Amino acid sequence: MGLILLVVISMVAMYTLRSTLTGEQVSKNFRSQSMAMQSAETALRICENAVRANLTQLGTGSDAVNFIVIPTPDTWDNSEAIPAQWRTRANWTSTSPVMATKIPISLIGSTEMRPLPPPRCMVEQYELPIMGEDKTMSQPFLVTVVGYSPDYQADSKVNTISGSEVWLQSILRP
Repeated sequence: MGLILLVVISMVAMYTLRSTLTGEQVSKNFRSQSMAMQSAETALRICENAVRANLTQLGTGSDAVNFIVIPTPDTWDNSEAIPAQWRTRANWTSTSPVMATKIPISLIGSTEMRPLPPPRCMVEQYELPIMGEDKTMSQPFLVTVVGYSPDYQADSKVNTISGSEVWLQSILRP
C-alpha cells in the first residue's frame, strides 16, 4: 500500500514539475516576442521621424550611421503595389549594396532597455498615380523595420536560429 501511494505521489510531482517548466517556457517566449516588438516599434518611430526631417544621418559621434532612403527605381512599374527591396533577406545584412540602416543604440531608450542586436530599418520611396493637386500624396515612403529579442541568433544566411524577430511596416506620406 505504501509503495502504491509513493508511486502516485511521484506521478503527481512529475506532472506538476512538467507543468511548471512548460509555463516557464511560455513565459520566456512571450517576453522574447514582446521585447522584439518593442524594439521594432521604436525603430519604426525613429525611421519615420528621420524621413519627415529629411535626415541623412542617425545618431551623433562614433555611434552615427548614414540614413539611406532608397529612391524610386528608374524602371518603376506602377503595376507593382509596393517596393520589393525589403523582401530580399540578403538586403538586411551589412554586406548588401541595398543595406538596411542599423539604428544606433544611443537612440533607443535607457541603458538597461537597449536591445542587442540593434533593430534595422529600410525606407523605400515609390510613386502612386497623382490624385488631385497635392503631388506629395503620390510619393509615399514604405518604412520597413525588424526588431530582435536579446536572445536572437541567426545563421550565415540570416535565418533565425533562436530568439524572436518582429517585422513592421508603415506607409508614410510626409
